[in-house]
Amino acid sequence: VEPGASTYSGNYDEALWPNWTKGKSDADITYNVSVELIHGRWAMLGCAGAWAAEQGTGINWFQAGAICTPADCTGIHFPGEVISMAPEGSGFPNFYIQLGLSVIMMGLAEGYRGGLIDNVFPELEVGDLHPGGEHFDPLGLADKLDLDRMKIAELKHARLAMLSWLGYMSQAVATNCDNPFGIGSKTWPSFIEGAKGPYANWLDHIANPYVENVWKYTGLFQ
Repeated sequence: VEPGASTYSGNYDEALWPNWTKGKSDADITYNVSVELIHGRWAMLGCAGAWAAEQGTGINWFQAGAICTPADCTGIHFPGEVISMAPEGSGFPNFYIQLGLSVIMMGLAEGYRGGLIDNVFPELEVGDLHPGGEHFDPLGLADKLDLDRMKIAELKHARLAMLSWLGYMSQAVATNCDNPFGIGSKTWPSFIEGAKGPYANWLDHIANPYVENVWKYTGLFQ
């Protein structure tokens, strides 16, 4: 892809993996591009959310599910909250309500995006990953910024975020299990009391970068 060109159009044979489009139809290429971007957007949200949640609540991402179970979902708290989400003893938040709302909201979003549900947003077309308009770009940034450049920047950040999330998962196993790769480990991070998440590991690293690093947990060069 030429510098400054959109990654969603143009000569894909000049991309990082030459000839990766060989044997693929335009529909296949469009599908692969859309899947990569959607996964990347989820990764960006996931990385930011896991980091912020652990920093704000002290609960790491791989143990967060334990605070909202069918038996008890009243442990949800937000950093700095003045009042609780519901009166004490009310039984709320409720696990099944949370689950139902999540399914409905995700179902509607995917239904609109994939065309399974009649679209209520006039500017949204099926398969369009950058719809814009008053509902999806209320600040009008598409008219103020170089849209193609922003698309490339988003894709680069998305790819970095996917690699970062792989790092989050690797870190959870390497720094908490009884061996750096989790192979044969009797206990996984989700079940280890006091297990460290990415934010806690980052604090350890910046406090002592020469000791708290990947080499410590792989056992190499020691």
